[in-house]
Amino acid sequence: MRHPLKMTGERNTGLDTLRGIGILTVVMVHAGIIGMTQRVLLVFILPLFYMVAGCLYRDMPSIKTLAADKCRRLLIPFMFFASAGFVIYTLGNCLQPEKPFDFQLFNLLSTDRYYLPYPAALWFFWSIFWCYMFYGTARRFTRNDVQLGACCMTVGIAGWLLSRHAALPLSIDTAMSWLPFFYAGNMLASHRMGQQMLKGRYWQAGLPVAAICCAVYIAAGYRAGYCFNIFEGSIPMIMLLSLGATTGMLCVCCRLGAVPAVTYIGRNSLVIFAVHQHFIIMIREALKYIHAGDESGILNWMVAALSIAGSIFAAILLKKFAPILIGERNSRPSKCDCQASILD
Repeated sequence: MRHPLKMTGERNTGLDTLRGIGILTVVMVHAGIIGMTQRVLLVFILPLFYMVAGCLYRDMPSIKTLAADKCRRLLIPFMFFASAGFVIYTLGNCLQPEKPFDFQLFNLLSTDRYYLPYPAALWFFWSIFWCYMFYGTARRFTRNDVQLGACCMTVGIAGWLLSRHAALPLSIDTAMSWLPFFYAGNMLASHRMGQQMLKGRYWQAGLPVAAICCAVYIAAGYRAGYCFNIFEGSIPMIMLLSLGATTGMLCVCCRLGAVPAVTYIGRNSLVIFAVHQHFIIMIREALKYIHAGDESGILNWMVAALSIAGSIFAAILLKKFAPILIGERNSRPSKCDCQASILD
């Protein structure tokens, strides 16, 4: 299948902008900045990453080749950031000898469904990795879009049930749950109407669709986490409204194109997400160490700003001196590499 986003030789900066909005929202939520704005954004904040990954999916000669590429882009960075978390936690623990060393924080299998710090908060690496594996495997069995969609939806339903009752390690069930969004993204990139949407042609329709879906979502009292066992509300309706809101925002952001700073954050979203996790924890622990209150809204905004600034700085350093640790081959990617996102 010819992949339009890859064959043009141009990067879709609108997708980077969309992911930048997603990462900034995640940072604000983790920093404790809550409110109606964040709740509205959370309707599409997680689905958008899976949809964008689907848009950027490229067929490879074999599953082995696909797995090797995604190990380099996703699992090596996971191990690096997980190890960094262990070092940071150990050093912090040395400063507070009265605080017991909690090995349960190091949930390497990512079986906990809540945001534990090290490295369960990095569950997203594994989740995206398995999405690629599931989708790449399914495409080996069928090239028919309808059959492929039915397969992805079947896997998704199984993921919902498993997440509710028997969560699997390494975020496998989470990846299964979000696979239909991955499929939707790949379909957008593979068909003419979807390609026009990725060019921002239908942004005027996308904006009200996103607004209506978000409004219905809020009015119904739905709440979504990163996997279905902590969702509140009807799963089919959550999926439908999230799909509508995500697709609408995708249309709008593709129309906007590049937005300074936001687009850069989105382009490096995986690194910034991972580093942000560590910065948030370090800042929070430092505030506790000096007995500083953290209830102030201004303080929360400062924590978010420091986390973003530190994450961007760390991303720049890693890109320059240790690109393999963030899923890149070298500090100056080739033209081919530039067409692929860190998350694809």
